[in-house]
Amino acid sequence: MTADFAGKTVLITGAAAGIGRAIAFAAAREGARLVLGDVDAAGLDETVASAELKGIEVISACCDVRSQDDLDSLFAKSAAGFGHPDVVYANAGILGQPADVWAQSEADFQRHIDINLVGTWRTFKAALPKMIERKSGVLVATASVAGLVGASGLAAYVASKHAILGLVKSTALNVAKHGIRVNALCPHMVDTPMLDRLFGGDAAIREALKAMNPMGRNASCEEVAEAALFLGSSRSGYITGTHLAVDGGHIAQ
Repeated sequence: MTADFAGKTVLITGAAAGIGRAIAFAAAREGARLVLGDVDAAGLDETVASAELKGIEVISACCDVRSQDDLDSLFAKSAAGFGHPDVVYANAGILGQPADVWAQSEADFQRHIDINLVGTWRTFKAALPKMIERKSGVLVATASVAGLVGASGLAAYVASKHAILGLVKSTALNVAKHGIRVNALCPHMVDTPMLDRLFGGDAAIREALKAMNPMGRNASCEEVAEAALFLGSSRSGYITGTHLAVDGGHIAQ
């Protein structure tokens, strides 16, 4: 256990599975109290049950990041139970199915923007006033390597993740004088249920994509969570307004 998370309150959106769940357990291992939200109530219940079996202090609520009321309620539950969060991981997001730009519906495109980008902004909006009042806090947004490079057939996802990086940079400059840091996490292919849904369980596609990565494999959720903990800790105390790629060398090619 390190002093960075011991006794601190860590709030995570999109905590029902995948990267969000892994961040939760990694932070708790370091002594954090958890505040978890997700629109997937069943998955969130599983995460909470696993946490409680490990003796982890946890508060949770079903939370749709398309609703400012849901987010404000989650932060209020945190404040009432553990205090306002010290570290917030704005992790909730969707990937959707590949589609040609001209064939994608406006509703589907807008859904990506509303959840991935505006959902991150809403999370920041809920977190920042108290952090500014306290003059401390860390925000980490889950973007993607798709926020750094393009990907054919995923225009809405790529656009939303590029925009998150802009939001992070602007917000970081806005709040640096208040002692608050803001950064983005940019994973590449990660072994998650989201990735399974993208490829429809097609093992051949998964293996082909692994072969294209310099390390020849996907990341594990736990590897991404360790990078997330670094960004949330004092070990990255002079880092703000930037991103950390967890990509096996993908964008170095």
